[in-house]
Amino acid sequence: SGNPIFTNFLWNEIGRGTDLKELEKWMQDNSKTIKEITAAAFSTEAPRYTDFFPVNSIDVASAKRGEKLFNTSCLKCHGEYQKAWSGENADQLSAIELLATTKVIYHDKTPVKDVGTDPNRYQAMKYFADELNNLAISKWMKTKVEPQVGYVPPPLVGIWARYPYFHNNSIPTLCDVLSTEKNRPKKFVLGPAENKETDFDQECVGYPVANKIPKAWLKDDEAVFDTTKPGLRNIGHTKMLLNENGTEKFSVSDKKDLVSFLKTL
Repeated sequence: SGNPIFTNFLWNEIGRGTDLKELEKWMQDNSKTIKEITAAAFSTEAPRYTDFFPVNSIDVASAKRGEKLFNTSCLKCHGEYQKAWSGENADQLSAIELLATTKVIYHDKTPVKDVGTDPNRYQAMKYFADELNNLAISKWMKTKVEPQVGYVPPPLVGIWARYPYFHNNSIPTLCDVLSTEKNRPKKFVLGPAENKETDFDQECVGYPVANKIPKAWLKDDEAVFDTTKPGLRNIGHTKMLLNENGTEKFSVSDKKDLVSFLKTL
């Protein structure tokens, strides 16, 4: 609870070893600036895929099929996204207008779900919660930490631009989100987004992996994300991908359709 911008300041500065008395004074002296940052954070709209790539790079028929799959398998946790292509005046819209999300219906109360992803962040927060809540600055900020098993299934507006995925950034692409644990890459490279043709996988949406990785990225050993390390594991979110008999729910073409739909959010 509390202003999330306050909370981000606090946690980031604790991690950097900042004097918390100095931080509290700075926050008190700059309350107007913090209010402006808060307003900006909540009013900023997510970029659309077509802000960076041609509208014809999205297969609308595929996206519509993906919408149906999403609504039967993903809507319950991640919310509903109503599309302009389903509106009464869809035949009057341009190609780019058809892709617009006209309404987002998300939970009134943000849920927390345990889908088997790496639990280390929750465990760490559980360990530190009492100490964080007892800080004078936390009481002044009216911020209270309540550890909960699992993590928030986020709304997916602008999800195409929010890679890498999962709460611990352990999944490089949407294709990998839709793959079972054993088929996800164990390592990938966190490279710069400078060239949209080489630094972004348009088909799978996210970081290029395997033989698609730009050679220049491979020179930086510190940019390698290793999912075998504790806290960085890419486990979980698999039950949603399986039928009751353990077989995969989505075919290769189904996954392509889902990714097409997610590009439009």
